[in-house]
This record gives sequence, structure tokens and C-alpha cells, in this order.
Amino acid sequence: MLATPETTVPRLGSYYLQTYGCQMNQYDSELLAWMLEGMGLAASDDAERADVAVFNTCCIRDNADQKVYGRMGDFKRYKAQHPRQVLAVVGCLAQKDGEDFLNRFPQVDLVLGTHNVRELPEMVLKVQSGEGRFVRAEKQGDTFDLLARPTRRFSAMVTISMGCDQWCTFCIVPYVRGRLKSKPVLQVVSEVRRLAREGHREVLLLGQNVNDYGRDLEPRSDFADLIDALRGAPGLDRLRFTSPHPAYFTQRVIEAMAANPAMCEHVHLPLQAGDDQVLKRMKRGYTGAEFLDLAARMRGAIPGLALSTDIIVGFPGETEEQFQRTLDLVRQARFDSAFMFAYSPRPGTPGALFKDQIPEDERLDRLYRLIELQNSISMELNAIRLGRVAEVLVEGPSKKDASRYTGRTRCGRLVHFEAEGDLTGLMARVRLEQHFTWGFVGELQEHETRPGDWSRAAA
Repeated sequence: MLATPETTVPRLGSYYLQTYGCQMNQYDSELLAWMLEGMGLAASDDAERADVAVFNTCCIRDNADQKVYGRMGDFKRYKAQHPRQVLAVVGCLAQKDGEDFLNRFPQVDLVLGTHNVRELPEMVLKVQSGEGRFVRAEKQGDTFDLLARPTRRFSAMVTISMGCDQWCTFCIVPYVRGRLKSKPVLQVVSEVRRLAREGHREVLLLGQNVNDYGRDLEPRSDFADLIDALRGAPGLDRLRFTSPHPAYFTQRVIEAMAANPAMCEHVHLPLQAGDDQVLKRMKRGYTGAEFLDLAARMRGAIPGLALSTDIIVGFPGETEEQFQRTLDLVRQARFDSAFMFAYSPRPGTPGALFKDQIPEDERLDRLYRLIELQNSISMELNAIRLGRVAEVLVEGPSKKDASRYTGRTRCGRLVHFEAEGDLTGLMARVRLEQHFTWGFVGELQEHETRPGDWSRAAA
């Protein structure tokens, strides 16, 4: 039985929750936290002494695996001191490793794959009752019937689909998240409207391949239909989504985005590589020219659109000449920012079986050259915006400087600025004064005193 906040359960103590990876994992952790608190547990920052310690894991790259493996080593000592602690590993790495996790780490009590996260309360109680250690890593399942439980009061994430049918040769997602499964349109619309009524001004739509949405629904729908259905939702100021696939980005989706005033002028559009043969071997389904055409059509339809991307260098068989084509395409596309990675073989994917793996030193050399190029482009694009006034949704005080607030523009750029009072969750207009690769430092011009009411900043 799934424990909920309404279920009467004796208070059990505290829980520690650590999240690795993407926004989908962050969304799952919001549900996990809600379920744990429904059991009567209180959140704690003390991993060593928490009654239940949960690690929501990622396995998209090898270093993500190693971070979790290394963290598990700490708990060999912790569990010796607190043997009644329940240590649970959930999510993508749990799905990938399954039974091996229990065999490798005797201090781990519970392993739950991506399709079994909803079973956490029941399984924690089983462990606490002395029934043993457990692995639950089924091949299908979803949490669509569980409502989003955002931890921020002004922004929220909503899963619209799970899994992916693309099967890119470098990617482990279909193996740990399963095939595409879409949440019905009316259910998504209802959930977004509920969140907006509750004061969540910004909603991020989530899917492993978000714009492939709806192909499995009956009656069949698509991502453009969903964006249209969300147009005019009361209280929804900003609408975002991640991550789309270029091969599924239809003209209808572009037109639906342009017609929805809440849709933010930012798209994260993963390129992965700029050479057509590498893209073909990755099984991406588009060419470099098609990608550039898509970017041009999007920018033509949505003024001021910012594009960010993902790029992998050193994919098996990639030559220096092919890498140069990636650099050329980056120069033409002029991304505002990019997540850039050296290829990491994932066991079980076709890419890991290719014989022509690139030596690590060559992969890293290409990565450093790509980062240098992209950083220069980011600086150039940000320099153009100096002196402009940007609308920022304030996320809260800066982690590095409590006298500053931090927030993001509609185009997804990070902005730091000084202000007095608590502006978290409010809009502010900030003049951009200094630029960096990551964003801006600015001067506050005016801000909301409450949503919709504006006040000039003190001179």
C-alpha cells in the first residue's frame, strides 16, 4: 500500500534524500520526499544519522555511476554505527544494476528501479520489520496517477511522458526508463492548471523525448496539441519543456509555441554531433543541415529565441575531420550555451560494443577545444545584451552571496542582482551590467510586490 500524507502512520524519524542527474530525477525525488513525509518522516541533512537514506541515481555517464558507488562506501561505516538505518538506492542506476547492487554493497537494504519508485514506503517498512533486503526493478510501470509535488512555491515540473523509443546508440535511457508512455492530454492540462492556481507561475514539462509526446495515445495526439491546450491557463506566466529531439520537432510545434504567450523563448535542442556520418552512427535521424534549418525556422517564428544544446565528442570512430565539422556547425548555430561531454561508453548500449573507441586523451582534447569555442560564443552573445532590461523570475538568494538574488530570464539566462526584502517567486526587471559565460550581474530597476503589482526600485 502506498502511504500518503493523509494516511495515519506512526512517526518513524527522519529521512535523507540525495538526487543525481536530470530534471526527471528531480521530479521523482519530489514524489519520493512526499511519500517519505507521508510515512511520518522529517527531512534531514544528516546522511549518517537519518533513519532512512535514499539515493535517487543517474547512469547516463560513467562518472554518475562512480559518484554513487563512492557514496555507498561511506555507508559501510554509517551502518555499522546505526544498524537500523534503511539505505535505499532508487532510479536509473538501480534499474541498470539491480541485484548486483545488493551483492556489491551489503550495506544497501533496498534497490528500486525507475518503474518501482512508488513502492518505497511499503518496502522501507518491510526492511524495518526485519523481512530482509529487497530488489524491485520491473521493466514497466509509471507514476502518472501521482500528482506533482513541487518543492518550490513558484515553479513546478510536470511529467508528460516517460521512456523513449529513439534508441540512440550512445544512450542508456530506453534501457532504464523503458519505451515511450504518454500521460493523457486532459490529465496534463488539469495538473498544470492546478499548479498555476496554487501559485506556481512557471511549469516545466518533462519527458525523455518530450516532443515525441502523444504518439502512443488513443486517440492519437502530439506535442503541438498539448501546447495549444495549455494556452491561456490562468496564472501560468511561463511554460518550458525539456528535452526535445530535433527529428520530432515539427512545424506545427513551432507554430504552437509562437502562439502561446506563456511559452518561454528558450529551447534546449540537443545536437550531439555536427558530422552526418557520426549522427547516422548515433542513430539520431537528422543531418547537420537539417538541424541548422530547424534552428533557423524556430528563430524566425520566435523572436529572441535562445538555443542551448548537448554535444558529445569522441564518439567511436569519430575522426579529427568529423570533429571539425562539429566545430563548424557550432560556429553556424551560435548556441547561447551548451552541455558538452566526452563520450562515455554505457554497458548494454550498441555504442559500447563498437570496436573503434577513441582514446581518452583524444576525447578530452576535443572536449577542451569545443568548450573554448562555445565559451567564446556565449560571451559574444551575452555582450550584445549588456544594457538591456530583462524580466527575471527570482529563484531566491544567491548560494554564494546572500546579499544578492538570483533568477532567470524567459530565455533561461541566469542573472544575479542586489535587492532588499524577500523577492523569491516574484518578477523583477534588471538592467544587465556585467556578462559572463554563465549569465549576468545586473542592477534592479523594479520588482513585483506581489504577482502583478510592480514597484520601482529605490534609487
